[in-house]
Amino acid sequence: MKVKSKLIVKSGIELASMVDIIFLLVTYFLINSTLVKNPAIKIELPKSTEAKSKIQKNLIIFVAKGGKYYLNDKPIELKKLPAELTRRIKDKTKDHIIIKGDKEANYQSIIKVMDYVHKAGITRFNLATKR
Repeated sequence: MKVKSKLIVKSGIELASMVDIIFLLVTYFLINSTLVKNPAIKIELPKSTEAKSKIQKNLIIFVAKGGKYYLNDKPIELKKLPAELTRRIKDKTKDHIIIKGDKEANYQSIIKVMDYVHKAGITRFNLATKR
């Protein structure tokens, strides 16, 4: 008795590895898109052509157009700002403060924030702009 071997040749594209790659790409973009930090305070920054961005963990002072002030997304009274800054800043010569003022905000309110930052003994601060 002879045993016949049946050799079947299949031609086609193997999709399992392509599905794995697509799954990894979708996972990567989903994770990275949710890690973008959008502040809850809605302000519109003025534009600048010479702005350079630098990623650091800094204290951010928001000046909203209604005359409201926020320190890292939490409301703060302007008179309490120097005490809060001196409490949070460890090295006044190296740490940065970022001041983000709405383009509709009163210019004098941004100057007041700069004065209070200087009263706290902090000499390094930046005004945020949008490219």
